[in-house]
Amino acid sequence: MSIWAIGLVVISAFLHAGWNILGKSNQSSGPAFFLATSGAAATLLTPYLIWYLATIGFDALPATFWQLLLVSGICQMIYLVGLAYAYKQADIGVIYPMARALPVLMVGLGTALLGYELKAQQWLGFVVITVGCLFVPLARFSELRLKAYLNLGVLWALVAAIGTTGYSIVDKEALLYLNQTASDVLDDQYSAVFYLGSQFWAMFFPMVIWIYLSGNSQEFGNAAAIIKPSALAGVMMATTYGLVLFAMTMTDNVSLVVALRQISIIFGLLMGIYILKEQWYRTRAVGVLCIAVGLILSLT
Repeated sequence: MSIWAIGLVVISAFLHAGWNILGKSNQSSGPAFFLATSGAAATLLTPYLIWYLATIGFDALPATFWQLLLVSGICQMIYLVGLAYAYKQADIGVIYPMARALPVLMVGLGTALLGYELKAQQWLGFVVITVGCLFVPLARFSELRLKAYLNLGVLWALVAAIGTTGYSIVDKEALLYLNQTASDVLDDQYSAVFYLGSQFWAMFFPMVIWIYLSGNSQEFGNAAAIIKPSALAGVMMATTYGLVLFAMTMTDNVSLVVALRQISIIFGLLMGIYILKEQWYRTRAVGVLCIAVGLILSLT
């Protein structure tokens, strides 16, 4: 990865931890918070989407791109719903590392199946990151056994991780289609912003359908009641993933971007302690150390 790509992902990771703190502080609203957040970000970026399509041609993009965008949006919805319910069950110091670190091995495996090459040292780094993830939810090392992870919070974190894995792989492939179509007219960075805005609409509409079909229509009213913090979080989400998409245009293997994003776990833990007054344990210190070592291994 280039130094510019690394810098973009690190800034993105800090902002990602920040909007998760906002999500945790509004956990009583559940999916409503993320409904309002994705809707606010999509609305703000809509004028840009119209300009982009007018520039390259409204019928220029292939059907495959729109299909990948839809799949990505559904995966994003799975991630946000899983995160919302996970935060109702446990501390951000438990859920955030689980949801962020578990996709490292998943995305590594997925990209390997797609033909991208990974060195043995990078696989080792991915494993060390995941081991660190296992330590973070524990209060004592003696709790390191299977039943410590058999709870609803970790289950929903796993659901969120599956969503993250899906959209991380799909987004890289969708960007390739997008850049191949528009590169003669606009630079790849313009396409990354377009994809970002399109993705927010692609996650917003499935979220609306899911809330309606699940019989939780009151969430629409809850979303309207918390529109101000949600709008702020939406701007942070858009900035966060926009930087990641820029980094993807500079990097061939998306699994390296996903691995580096896990530095947000360290940011999230520190914010949870200082802002939400959550507890700090030696197990979490060891987990953070493992994550840091794993990042160094996977990126060198």
